[in-house]
Amino acid sequence: MRLNSKSISRWVIILSLMLVIGILPKFTETIWAHGPELGKGDSSGGQKKEEKGPHGGQVIVFEDNHLEFTANHDSGEIVLFLLDKDLKAVPVPESYSGVVYLNMADGSKKTFTLKRGTEGPVSHLEAETGIKEIGSFNAVVSLKIGEKRENFRFNWAPAAHAHGEKK
Repeated sequence: MRLNSKSISRWVIILSLMLVIGILPKFTETIWAHGPELGKGDSSGGQKKEEKGPHGGQVIVFEDNHLEFTANHDSGEIVLFLLDKDLKAVPVPESYSGVVYLNMADGSKKTFTLKRGTEGPVSHLEAETGIKEIGSFNAVVSLKIGEKRENFRFNWAPAAHAHGEKK
């Protein structure tokens, strides 16, 4: 089979369109913040919400509930709260465990195991990063719920969230 320049040009255009329309957005979404550690991207279909959570964090819809991601700029502590549909904190079930992957502003990557926290009115998941003045980062939270795993993406900037200030 012999290809002429028109055929080659058509294939290049078709493949380019396929890449831009279908493959490229999924590819960049997959590698955002965590690289190969988690394989596929956000498996939950969770969507970011514009409202802030009751603890001043970012909120993502998660099944019938919401997940709130908070970070303490001074101590570097990361806390995840499970919220009901009215954004009220509810206890995190015992079957939840997880890991948070951070892609720091300086390009370094950090991984922390989430543990159960029980201080306060409801249980939550938390990670002590030990990073003082944590700064900006992108995060992927990989929750294990029984035998199922769900991945969520968040970004954090101290200018918007530092010291418990609200915008």
